[in-house]
Amino acid sequence: MAKYPLIKSTLKDRLLGGHYVEGLPLPSEPQLAREFEVSRMTARRAIDELEREGYVYRVQGAGTFPTGKRFRQGTFRVRPFKEWARHPDHRTTVLRAMQIEATPEIAIVLQIQAGDPVIFVHRLRNAGDEALVIEKRYVNAALAPGLLEQNLNAESIHETMVSMGVPMARVEQNLEAVNLRQEEADLLRVPLGTAAFLLRRTTYSGTKRASYVNYWVRGDRYAFQDTFEP
Repeated sequence: MAKYPLIKSTLKDRLLGGHYVEGLPLPSEPQLAREFEVSRMTARRAIDELEREGYVYRVQGAGTFPTGKRFRQGTFRVRPFKEWARHPDHRTTVLRAMQIEATPEIAIVLQIQAGDPVIFVHRLRNAGDEALVIEKRYVNAALAPGLLEQNLNAESIHETMVSMGVPMARVEQNLEAVNLRQEEADLLRVPLGTAAFLLRRTTYSGTKRASYVNYWVRGDRYAFQDTFEP
């Protein structure tokens, strides 16, 4: 099983817990490789992911530094897919939809075994001529074996799964600011490194994790809004 998700998770916990002092560099890649008994390339991959998600930044010749503790506060809701699809100017395109074998990383997230069947759906949402949202979703295929037969250009995967007899009990989600990699920047037609929102969402059916999805959302065209009682 790939070890970099464990390294990334451990380093993220340390960063959020203030283990590393701001202004001082993290252990070097060779030091991390020795600590976790992995190759330097594996340690670098974990650092690359943390940098992309905004937890650390690199200074040439000086090392990798923490960007500062991220404080978690409040709740927010995101408009359901059916509300998005209802607008006459909105369009969703399925870029890829297929059954794949769970990678070690996805297996950890969905709490299944590496190699188990997973449904992968990659969609792009447009408003008029502008690409606004990229969606990459992984669904436990054992819970929704007929999902790929549905019209995923127009239907909510969440609601489709419910109609297929998969009750959705709970949603966990996290919203962060990130800089877009080349793949996402190309799809959204913005420069590499453009700031965007990354919404990660895990949906549970009972105690099982049914779906895990990442949304990359253009920060210059999208705003999150909620109303609540103080």
